[in-house]
Amino acid sequence: MRTVSDSVISSRAVMVGGIPAVAAVQPVCAAPWFPPGVMHWRGEATGSWWAMTPSGGRLIEAATEEALAYEVRRVMAGVTV
Repeated sequence: MRTVSDSVISSRAVMVGGIPAVAAVQPVCAAPWFPPGVMHWRGEATGSWWAMTPSGGRLIEAATEEALAYEVRRVMAGVTV
């Protein structure tokens, strides 16, 4: 049976349930989901996130990419406030 040597484990490693786990590992965050055909980008000048819907060509702005994805899905579903 092959084991991980102490030299491979970072000095910042911690034990979790008897198994070494590197504390420096950051969780992977998935990008927000946008419906097909939606173009989205971050404005260099404004710092806001922008999207253009495929049908009707509606321009949508939000402060974060997550908020933009939510707003795009809401608009495309025809939800009104």
